[in-house]
Amino acid sequence: MYDQRIDQTFDYTRRRGVEHAEIVLPIAAAKEDNHWARDRQVLWNTAERCEKRKDARPAREYLIAVPHELTKAQRLVLSRTFAADIANRYNVAADFAIHQPHRSGDKRNYHAHILTTTRELSTMGLGAKTSMEWSNTNRYRKGLGATAQEIEFVRGRWESIANEYFRELGLSIRIDRRSLAAQG
Repeated sequence: MYDQRIDQTFDYTRRRGVEHAEIVLPIAAAKEDNHWARDRQVLWNTAERCEKRKDARPAREYLIAVPHELTKAQRLVLSRTFAADIANRYNVAADFAIHQPHRSGDKRNYHAHILTTTRELSTMGLGAKTSMEWSNTNRYRKGLGATAQEIEFVRGRWESIANEYFRELGLSIRIDRRSLAAQG
C-alpha cells in the first residue's frame, strides 16, 4: 500500500493471521457512486489528505474480541454487522480485518480491528468530522452527551449485536461490556 503523505510503500503481502479484510460503507453511501471508498489505498490516502494539522486524527480504531466458539463464517458475519452499524451511525467507511490468534499466544484470541474514517463520506470524498470527533463543547451545543458517553454507547452496541447473534445461533456465551472490576 502506497502512502502518498510520506512517499513510502508498505508491503503487507506476507502478513500472517489475517482471516478476512474488507471495507464496509454506510447504506446511503453504498447506493451512490462511492467506489473510490472501497479501495483501501485511495480511502486512507484521502483520509490523510483531508487533515491539515500535524496532530490530526484521520482514523478511529475499534478493537473487538470475537469469541473462539464461532466458526470462520460466523466471525465474519458478526464483525461485518458491527462494522456496518458503526458505518451507518457515523456515515463513515469502516475498514475491518479479522485476525486469527497469534501462533505463540492464546489460541482463543480471535479479534477484529475496525478502522473508521473520522470524516463523513460523500460522493465528492470525505466531508465534515463525525460527531464522535467533536469536542465535548460542540457535542453539548448540538444536544449530545460527552464523548465518553458516546464511547460507552458504542460498547453497548457491540454487546447488544454480539449477544443477539449468539442467541440466534443458540449459543449460551454472552459479552459484557463492563470491565472485570465493574463486573465484580
